[in-house]
Amino acid sequence: RDRRAERLVAGRPPRFFRPVRTHRGSYRRPRMPKVSKKVVAAVASEVGPLGSYVDGLVKQGLTRALGPGDRVPLEIFFNYALFSLCICLGIFTASRIISPRLFKGAMSHLKPFEVKIWHTNMVTFLPTFAVTFFALPAILKYSAERYTFIAPASAETLKATGMSLGYMTWDLMVLIFDAKDQMAAYGGVTPYVLFLFHHSFSIAAWPYAVSAGRCVYFVNYFLVSEVTNFNMSLRWYLMKTNREGGSLYFWNGILWIPLFFCVRVAVIPNLVDRYLNSDWSALGTNETWAARLLLPVPVMLNLYWFGLIITTAVRFLVTGSEGGHVEAAEGARGRAKSRKKAD
Repeated sequence: RDRRAERLVAGRPPRFFRPVRTHRGSYRRPRMPKVSKKVVAAVASEVGPLGSYVDGLVKQGLTRALGPGDRVPLEIFFNYALFSLCICLGIFTASRIISPRLFKGAMSHLKPFEVKIWHTNMVTFLPTFAVTFFALPAILKYSAERYTFIAPASAETLKATGMSLGYMTWDLMVLIFDAKDQMAAYGGVTPYVLFLFHHSFSIAAWPYAVSAGRCVYFVNYFLVSEVTNFNMSLRWYLMKTNREGGSLYFWNGILWIPLFFCVRVAVIPNLVDRYLNSDWSALGTNETWAARLLLPVPVMLNLYWFGLIITTAVRFLVTGSEGGHVEAAEGARGRAKSRKKAD
């Protein structure tokens, strides 16, 4: 204690305030943790799709969880996430009531677990229209600097994120509580696990990203890629109703390839360029690690899925069947012809 006092009197700082000596004999300042920049929200408060009463509940919940403050971006996000969950429940319920009457003949050939998947898969058409409706204008209106991770999210981005993550929350619950049948529907353990990780990471990271104005450009593109869900969902229904030999199945697959490539693959060089050359110093330490680890995940998944689509398409064009068996293809064509005659 006396030595420390002597140093202060002599003008010498205590040991823990001194620069750190390196192995070469030079001195450097102690490194301080990076502090991220704050972004002022560029959106105004508005009445949500479920009405002012739900808006009040959302605001009250955010205040209890995070303390008092102005959190308009989070309010918009949660309002549309709840709206999306309600739509998912409505589509599922409507399918259980209407589908057995409207598609009685087609559903009569399904296995019991496939009847259940029929209703849950009806919900997968939602992101194609609802998310793209908001995400596409968000991309067109985006005007921040090219090489920056910091930019406020627009109202369209917040709404698209809410609609998307509301659907993913629903789908994640279906995956978890109906694991065995969902695994069979997705084609095995690997696709099932990939969807689990995809949904979980998105739900964990995107709300913070759009409300804090982090990596918004990337989130916009990940959101608009939901438009390709339509072809994937329609393909499942055509397969389960034995229409693989029909023209609708053929054209759905043919159109799916360029759409998937343009929306999910062709944009990858642009996303990688922004990822590598943007100003990482603007992000905090935790934000930097999260962005470095999570931003490449959708890119890698899109490349993996596109490889599967191309492989399946080539096999179908060569053999006439996704399984690669000519006999199965001829059987599918025969069933399609007999169904057409019956119609």
